[in-house]
Amino acid sequence: MEGMDRQDKMVVLLGIIIIAVAVVGIAYHEKTYVASEEVEKVSYKVSWEEHSDEIMEEGYVGKAEDWQNTYDITLDDDNACIYKVEIKITWSDDRDFHGLILPWNWSDVIDATVSIDEMQFSQSSSGYGIIEMVATSDRPSDFKVDTADEEKVSEIIKEKGVINSINCNIDLSILAKPMFLDRGNDFTLYITYHYCTPEIVTM
Repeated sequence: MEGMDRQDKMVVLLGIIIIAVAVVGIAYHEKTYVASEEVEKVSYKVSWEEHSDEIMEEGYVGKAEDWQNTYDITLDDDNACIYKVEIKITWSDDRDFHGLILPWNWSDVIDATVSIDEMQFSQSSSGYGIIEMVATSDRPSDFKVDTADEEKVSEIIKEKGVINSINCNIDLSILAKPMFLDRGNDFTLYITYHYCTPEIVTM
């Protein structure tokens, strides 16, 4: 700054200070703007779509041959939820002596035990011709959430305790009648499971 008087030097110095302050202010504003962009939240709405599928199997249960099986039901969507399972067992006597020999009930009696640990369900039942049972658990409810991370929505769904996999254990035995003539019976098993899948949309 040679050749400049004191007043000129002060003007130049003041200009440098003003420019420096402006640069710092712009940098701070940019940083604040980027930070606000990074934490901007989005509103999500989660609703549930209903579905159902059925397993059907035919089998045989005899006096000396109880029938057992475990059905592993796992949904493809990790966030899907099984909330209701209906079990139905039907059969017709292959040897129907009802009313032919004596006026007694000669119908076969099947005993069924069903357990689904994931749904805290265990029940036994007996019947002539048909047995029906229903296992239920809580169905997820719709909800809304504001978050900057969409993965947080999946975490919230999992925190609700959705059941996307179950083991359905079924044991069958039979009281065949008449005792010395009837050895067992064919049956048909139906397992209908109801489940829902989340639909995530931005609002």
